[in-house]
Amino acid sequence: MAVHALARMRAWDSLRLLSQAKTLTPRQALYCLVLLAMIWLGFFYSSFPSYPPASSLRLGRLQNYGKVLPEIRSLAPDSRVAYATFLAENTKLAKDAKDDDDMYFVAARILTYQLLHDPAIRTNRSIPFIILVTSAVSDSKRRTLESDGATVIFAEDVPLPFWVKTGITRWKDQFTKLRLFELVEYERVVFIDADTLLTRNIDGIFDDPAVRQPAEPLFETKKAEIKSDEAPLPQKYVFSARPDNALTGERSHPFPPVEGDVFSAGFWAAAPSFELFDYYYSVMNRWGRFNPTTMEQSMLNYAHRLDGPMPWGRLNYQWSATWPNTADVKGGVASLHEKFWSAGEEDTRRLWRDAWKKMERHWSNQG
Repeated sequence: MAVHALARMRAWDSLRLLSQAKTLTPRQALYCLVLLAMIWLGFFYSSFPSYPPASSLRLGRLQNYGKVLPEIRSLAPDSRVAYATFLAENTKLAKDAKDDDDMYFVAARILTYQLLHDPAIRTNRSIPFIILVTSAVSDSKRRTLESDGATVIFAEDVPLPFWVKTGITRWKDQFTKLRLFELVEYERVVFIDADTLLTRNIDGIFDDPAVRQPAEPLFETKKAEIKSDEAPLPQKYVFSARPDNALTGERSHPFPPVEGDVFSAGFWAAAPSFELFDYYYSVMNRWGRFNPTTMEQSMLNYAHRLDGPMPWGRLNYQWSATWPNTADVKGGVASLHEKFWSAGEEDTRRLWRDAWKKMERHWSNQG
């Protein structure tokens, strides 16, 4: 610190002397320009917030893996897999709001009921359901979700770089859901946004080739797309999703849907990986590397762009639909992503309300 203070003092003395000079020699003028450039760069870089290295952001419960990590392999009968969702602060709630006033919390409970208890939909393979929560989720909500059968895991926030922002306040925590990639005790995780309604059992998604088989980055054919200022790519990876119907007609999208190039981050399947998490974190901290309008969805679409070295895999269209419509329901789509408490076609909203009532009856009968 003393060295830096001395350097700053000498720089300012030099500028003072130069400012008092009536004329400058070419050498003095060049020296002045270089000095001003150095001062400007110093102020510019010092204005950036300091971020901890990705390795220090590990979920504490996973640190016991040390240097020996599970291999990303094709799924086998003994592979550990999980469903997961994410619950953060609902910024629209009043301070004195009750837990059930939070519709994202209610939606997470309905999803828990469907995955673990609904006789017509629940997992037949005893697959756990993980709910990753932030510090803003109250203890009472966590206890209720655990009582419902979910595996609740607290995750420290992933700090956002200064340039990653959006106009939607409740999206401020969305990058924290990337901590699901640190759950390397599971060979695959299927992420489902909390505001999702299931119409049938989805265990078969783990048999989808885009989930079962890992891919290798295109190190040779896409060498020019690999950035030297980003963390190394993993040797193998799994990341598969569905195109976002928001770009192909919203609720008026056709069925079967258009196979677009931009996926929704509301439903995806992946192989957890520390390397992948570190890569995402490095991308986050590269100014302007992606358009942050849709937060982590924008980043994931950059990381897994189809013309990049680690393209995303396509899940079968019957696993998920954004902006769902009646045709999706009739076509047997397994998961419908919509805020049904306030939006959607009436037929699909009625299905969600029916699921809510079914959940309440279930827990009422449990005493």
